[in-house]
Amino acid sequence: MKKTLVLALFLGLAIGNCKSKAYSQEECDAALSSAFVAIEEEAKKNPQAAPLLAGLQQGKAKMVDQCMEGKFDPNCLKNAPGITGIMACVKK
Repeated sequence: MKKTLVLALFLGLAIGNCKSKAYSQEECDAALSSAFVAIEEEAKKNPQAAPLLAGLQQGKAKMVDQCMEGKFDPNCLKNAPGITGIMACVKK
């Protein structure tokens, strides 16, 4: 009985510790900087996107943290063509 309990506890901990891959701050900073260049180019063509860009820039530090937690894929962010591209990079 104790072996079964220990095994169940071990499996619960192992499954609970499964996370998305975490990335370094450098990877995430570089990827988001690249993505923001694309967004800024998009905002130049569409002046209505300026407020959205400003909001994203204010949240950039939080986005870096989320990327480091594995909620964004830096490789996807580097290739993101703009705002909609970033949204496609969010891992669920």
